[in-house]
Amino acid sequence: MEDNANVRVLPPFVLMAALAAGALVAFLAPTTMLPTRFAIAIGLVFVALSIPLVVTARLQMKRAATAFDARETTTMVLTTGVFRFTRNPVYLAMMLLYVGLAIVVNSPWMLLIALPTGSALCWTAIRP
Repeated sequence: MEDNANVRVLPPFVLMAALAAGALVAFLAPTTMLPTRFAIAIGLVFVALSIPLVVTARLQMKRAATAFDARETTTMVLTTGVFRFTRNPVYLAMMLLYVGLAIVVNSPWMLLIALPTGSALCWTAIRP
């Protein structure tokens, strides 16, 4: 018996679909939420937080010899390092990246899509 998440949709595709949907809505109904300089600065903070989070999680998974790819067999559940704070640091990093990009492009529409994006990640990758 294999132990894997049996994901229905690969998480990066959920994120890419959300980015595409957000970009389309932003194109059709352009509006901003912050002065551009502030939006870029705040958004880049979110993006910058996402990178070490995913890198650290990946390194921990590699050291533990467990699968990074949700389609592969899981060999152990990690509970130390970044996994001590969140069970799914890679998905959290993906959401930080999405929110950061939404703020960088200064799109309230993209930011509003963050909630359904997180829900989609939960239903397609985390819950299974």
